[in-house]
Amino acid sequence: MTVTQEIKDRLDIVDIIGESMSLRKAGNSYTGFCPFHHNTRTPAFVVFPETQTWRCFGACADGGDVFNYVMRKNGLDFPEALKMLALRAGVELKPQTAARRMQQGAEDRLSNLLMVIADYYHHLLLHAPQAEQARRYLAGRALSAETIATFKIGYALDSWDAVKTHFASLGYDQQDLLAVGVLTKNEDKNTIYDRFRNRIMFPIRNAGGSVVGFGARTLDKDGIPKYLNSPQTILFDKSHLLYNLDLAKRHIREAHCAVVVEGYMDVLQAWQHGFHNVVAQMGTALTEQQLRLLKRQTKKFVIALDADAAGAKATLRSLEVARETLDRDIDFGFDARGLVRFEGRLQTTIEVATLPPGLDPDDIIRKDPAQWEAIIQSAQPTVDYVIDVLTRDLDLTDAKAKSAVGRRITPLIMDIPDAIIRDHYWQILARKIETDVMHLRQAALSVPQIKSAIPQQHKPLQYSKSRVGMAQRQADFLGHCLRFPRLVILVDEKLRQSDLPAVSERDFLTIEDKLLWGYVYEEAFDGAVVLGDWETHFDESVAERAIELTELPLTDPAESDRLPDVLTLSVLSWRLEWAKRQRLQLKQLIDEAKRVNDDEALVSLTEQVVDLSLQTNSINRARHGLSAMSKRQGGATP
Repeated sequence: MTVTQEIKDRLDIVDIIGESMSLRKAGNSYTGFCPFHHNTRTPAFVVFPETQTWRCFGACADGGDVFNYVMRKNGLDFPEALKMLALRAGVELKPQTAARRMQQGAEDRLSNLLMVIADYYHHLLLHAPQAEQARRYLAGRALSAETIATFKIGYALDSWDAVKTHFASLGYDQQDLLAVGVLTKNEDKNTIYDRFRNRIMFPIRNAGGSVVGFGARTLDKDGIPKYLNSPQTILFDKSHLLYNLDLAKRHIREAHCAVVVEGYMDVLQAWQHGFHNVVAQMGTALTEQQLRLLKRQTKKFVIALDADAAGAKATLRSLEVARETLDRDIDFGFDARGLVRFEGRLQTTIEVATLPPGLDPDDIIRKDPAQWEAIIQSAQPTVDYVIDVLTRDLDLTDAKAKSAVGRRITPLIMDIPDAIIRDHYWQILARKIETDVMHLRQAALSVPQIKSAIPQQHKPLQYSKSRVGMAQRQADFLGHCLRFPRLVILVDEKLRQSDLPAVSERDFLTIEDKLLWGYVYEEAFDGAVVLGDWETHFDESVAERAIELTELPLTDPAESDRLPDVLTLSVLSWRLEWAKRQRLQLKQLIDEAKRVNDDEALVSLTEQVVDLSLQTNSINRARHGLSAMSKRQGGATP
């Protein structure tokens, strides 16, 4: 992960821009009056939380990411904006060492490999005859084709060497396949084979959207284990991951709440029914690192625990016994004391939602989405939950039973950092077990403070950002042009032949790519920049991006004569995608202009729609022309 991406992952562009101008929620985006030109009636400045970008549809016609905004708003150059936002995000700017560059290169290579593997598993699920059982299983769980595609669910063949053989035939290094955990090695027999066999595959992504590993559910009736995760790798550490956080984080911010469940299916069913602020813990314990990830999005967490896993007294009793007898870190699904301490340290609100016996979120949401919503709304603070569970059937005539409950709840209350809240729970517990608050406090002083069962903290891993859709096309395009600047001239010529504008900085999504395009453009036409010696010419983060781009695979040399056509088609494809987004946003702005009777804005926006339609027609004509030529020459189009 580059330093700029780490900064953007920690900050929310809506918050940054909202500090200097007023924004109003409009569908999935936010609108306001552009701070860079005069306009007081129709808010033509739009912020897109999903892509963490902004654009002015008025006189500026400019846009970019949070760095572009801060640079323009404050009159800063990129290094100054980088320092300012790094300080805001709490990211330390360190010199890029040769060793770190090598590590980053390895992580990027493995991340891209995992993306390809996820595509492979997904293709098998959709098309392989051997995946029929998997398709029937998912249909039985009522998952739609759209949900399966959104989460790229896949299938691993019932074979010991399908992945090994397939990726070897494509030229991938076996050591890389071992490194990402899809192959495993039997040291005794010195054999290497597929880790996942006859399993439904759930790609696991980090907060930035990169595939870092897999969760796999067996389809064998007696398969053990039922769920098998990737092993720990340089990319995959389950204590630092939450399933679906990359898609859910925007919705978590909007809902001001994150709901944590236990399983992949719970998340999928919630998403399919419109509950988009749901994530799943990885493994059996919810860790402080996972909660810190969530805290970047919200300060309220609701943990929806299966009734048979955490709602039973026997579970709470076993946790307490284990905590008192084991002098080591313990891995449990529900550690009430740990959650109370997390809550205090993180300054958050952690609540527990209790599910009906025998049901999990998947069951409830499929049967009655309204019931799920009601369960989440009725979630209790952690200490309230534990007090209720332990006192629900308490025999108040049994002095020893009351004493035992008091001893078990006392450590939770003692861990609450706020004195007023502590006093609140002393009084609640005293009423529940019919005793005096003073006696509880005195008893608390005699309770030994047992080591908390909180997993050890590990150094956070650095993840690379996978590029998909428009971003992937731009990365491939820029990677080729950085290595062969002459391509810039050839692509521009083909665009001009179709009466389309040349590629410019405004075509790119991120500040690094915009800056790199300026340099490569100079090299193509003026020969002013020596490419390859990136650190001499660029700031550290831009140099990192340049290195990343130039290490992407090149088009097959046999297709080099067609490369200008291929890259031009790529430009046309991402411009069509961007035009589609613009058209939707312009429609909303036109509706707003009509609502406030802003005739001037209405004329301007309508002209933009007409221009956009003409551009789209030209792009489609050019694309069809190049595609037809490619087919005549026997090539494939992107």
